[in-house]
Amino acid sequence: MLCSLWATAAPLKAADPVLASGRLVVGTNDDIYPYVYSDNQQKPVGLVIDLWNQLAKTAGLNLEIRVLPRTQLATALANGDIDVVAGLSRNPEREQQYLLGPTLVNVYSNVFVHRDLNNVNQLQQLKPYLIGALQQSANSVSLQQAVPGVIVREYALQDDLYNAALNGELRAFTAQDRLSPRFDRIKELQEQFPLFRKLPLQKIELTYAILRNRPELSAHLGQAYTALPEGFVEKLERRWLSGISDENTVLVAMAEGNPPLMNVTPNGLPQGLLVDLWQLWSDQTGIPIAMVPETTTEGLKTLRQGRVDAHMGYPVAGKTPEGVRQVWPVYRLMSSFYYSAGQKFSEISQVSLPIGVFAAASYVEKLRQDYPVLQIRSFEKLEDMVRAFERNEIAGFFIADLVMQHRVLQTNANAYKKLEQPRYQTELQILVSADDNKLADKLRQGFQAITQDQLEAIEKRWLARPETGFYNSFRQQVPLSPQAQEWLKNHHSIRVGVMANWPPMEFVDQDGVFKGVTQDILTKLNQRLGTELVAVPYFDWQQLVQDFLDGKLDMIANMADTPERKKQANFSLNFWPSQWALLSLGHTSSVASMRELNGSSVAIEKDYDINLLLQQQFPEIKIVPTSHYDESLELLQQGQVNFAIDTLMVTGGTLRKPEYSNLRMHLPADMPVTPSLFAVRKDYPILLQIIDQGLRTLSEADRTEIRNRWFLLDFDPDLAQDRVYTLVLQVVGAGILLFAVVFFWNMSLRREVGLRRDMEQKMRFMATHDDLTQLANRALLQERLEQAVLQHARHQEKLALLFIDLDGFKAVNDSFGHDVGDELLTRVAGMLKYCVRKSDTVARFGGDEFVVLLTGLLDRDDAAIVAEKILLQLAEPVQLSVCQAKIGASIGIALYPDDGIDSNGLLKSADSLMYLAKQSGKGQYRFSR
Repeated sequence: MLCSLWATAAPLKAADPVLASGRLVVGTNDDIYPYVYSDNQQKPVGLVIDLWNQLAKTAGLNLEIRVLPRTQLATALANGDIDVVAGLSRNPEREQQYLLGPTLVNVYSNVFVHRDLNNVNQLQQLKPYLIGALQQSANSVSLQQAVPGVIVREYALQDDLYNAALNGELRAFTAQDRLSPRFDRIKELQEQFPLFRKLPLQKIELTYAILRNRPELSAHLGQAYTALPEGFVEKLERRWLSGISDENTVLVAMAEGNPPLMNVTPNGLPQGLLVDLWQLWSDQTGIPIAMVPETTTEGLKTLRQGRVDAHMGYPVAGKTPEGVRQVWPVYRLMSSFYYSAGQKFSEISQVSLPIGVFAAASYVEKLRQDYPVLQIRSFEKLEDMVRAFERNEIAGFFIADLVMQHRVLQTNANAYKKLEQPRYQTELQILVSADDNKLADKLRQGFQAITQDQLEAIEKRWLARPETGFYNSFRQQVPLSPQAQEWLKNHHSIRVGVMANWPPMEFVDQDGVFKGVTQDILTKLNQRLGTELVAVPYFDWQQLVQDFLDGKLDMIANMADTPERKKQANFSLNFWPSQWALLSLGHTSSVASMRELNGSSVAIEKDYDINLLLQQQFPEIKIVPTSHYDESLELLQQGQVNFAIDTLMVTGGTLRKPEYSNLRMHLPADMPVTPSLFAVRKDYPILLQIIDQGLRTLSEADRTEIRNRWFLLDFDPDLAQDRVYTLVLQVVGAGILLFAVVFFWNMSLRREVGLRRDMEQKMRFMATHDDLTQLANRALLQERLEQAVLQHARHQEKLALLFIDLDGFKAVNDSFGHDVGDELLTRVAGMLKYCVRKSDTVARFGGDEFVVLLTGLLDRDDAAIVAEKILLQLAEPVQLSVCQAKIGASIGIALYPDDGIDSNGLLKSADSLMYLAKQSGKGQYRFSR
């Protein structure tokens, strides 16, 4: 459509041969990666080639591209062998010689410096070294202008330049944004001349050239360039200059040289606390990312130019930099003034020499206001600032305490002192382009979903004292936005509707005090948010909901987010995953799967959100709705239903009561787990943000503390004994008979306490182990895996996760029934335990899937040995009660840290590798590489 519109707007003129024939010949060299170069088939490809293909199409011309040596391009143009030189730098001499087109793209040339030249951080420091450049490139002239007297050696071919660098002839050379991957020793070149060691040289305006006697062709191509599809050039830059062909990949600028937050390894790999955080965001959202190391200010420039999509963490104070927008406060730092240990300063006003600050520091203006007489000198890199300090050019410098600790003090701690005042707070903000609303929403939602446990786990990996970390501080006080703080000032008390008769989640005790899990959650939120969330107990759920709809309540605890209710309220994050459990009479056989309940009747409270899940996932189960849990228990005791369902905490409390000693609990592996949510008034969106911010700080340690408080025995044996002994003293004169009664009562009481303790231990085991195989369940595996990752990160050790799926289990289960299938799973569990050490963990993941956690490995071969041992064990026929079963297994093996840096990443990798092993023919194991 563009071409037809173009033809109407500007018809071809016959004055120029190209316009008459419709055939355009464009000449180019092929040694400027990634702008134009030859691929494996020796065809020209690159940003400039793609641009000319579209430009010719828009102009209505048939395009021929001729590749020539760069030294022959001018002659070919003058002789008429080509009509246009596809790409060359704009300069005054060429403006006089040719008709130059519009700027096609800005090319940024650089000097790549050898990794051993640690002290070279500025172009002027290159003067003692021999610098390489390509013949007839603008880089030679620009370098000699920037560094007068520098010696430049020119090379005709790019490969000759690269080989000279690798052979030690050059310690630096000029190139564009990236090194050509077509070079056969590219990995070696990248290691010796890493991306983060490049120094910016100049910005080149890349244009095209036409002979001055062809103005009609020049005008026609200029109009065609103006008519290119909107955003076309930006897409080409993204594809070719980032090295990322996937349009969904988010390019993130990171400020290298800021450990432990953001840094680059000697071979050019990004690492650090914020790098891990971004990688976690990528893993959880499924959106790929690529990180581009830059200085802090250069990263902001590339974001404004549209060459990256986001900035990993830019220091912002007050006003947002022009052209970008703040998305998420990713970290917070305190910066101090560091000076020579030989100096004696009690306050910064005593300093006479200039002081150093980073050019991008957010507190520079505040520092000028506080101390107007100070001389301030800006630096882009810490190395330059430290060097100026060592030469006594500056008295000291401001730097984040965390970066100073990891970058300088670890190797030179005695050389510096720190002033206690002034100190400045720096907030690192994720930035995106001002008009990129879509990416901003994706980033915000993704980072909001990261849990407190995940944040603290990352800090533990990178901080020597994680208890001082920014994320760890959320346990004491969550940083709220000014808008949130203002809203809370105007809403002192927030009324939360709760149930008064649902122990131990929510209940009113005999003294009229509201207690339970929900109250503990509200208490922690109040402590961390500075809110006043007040529980309002109800005995009637329908009345509670109606009062909420009438505006008498601001929130409801433990409300399901059904489609209908989403129209009436906003819903918070999940604050308490509800593990549901089955109760049955004691003679009922063990239930390993919910499908075993097909045809059975199950009593469950009608307002529970699990009702809908059961109807959708297990339609053959007969649901008997009840008005309350007590009614469900009564129907079960009377034999009118086969099972009753409630949460694990509620059913656990039931089993502790003597009158229900005839019941037993079941925890099927496929029992749904549902979220516990707060419903928030639709007209209070900022309240929802505040509540979610507080809920994200709830760690697994917080939940374990609450769980233990309400799950453990609430019976005090010492108090009971004191009461007994008091009673004995009161009745001792009543005679031996009464004493005997009290004595046996005491013995009975001790026995009951013992039985209840045994019951609690059994319930704890049931909560963390598979009911059928007695192996660890998902929850216990997750807990052990998270702890193992932290330990292995600290000691730089390897661990492996084996994801095992049985081959042939379904045939046994379908042919001989669930009982035989259960027998086989139990036998397999024993085999797996036999194949590993006692220190390793074997878990049943669900159905016929198992996971093995191997810790303290020296090499991946250790994991391979265990996998082979498992496959050999499972390859032997298994003698069961009614048959001999032949099974096998497919195993995916994920290694830490190669395949994941947290528990979720490792599980996902191992699961994917298991499917690859299964697709490859089963009965084998698979690593990622």
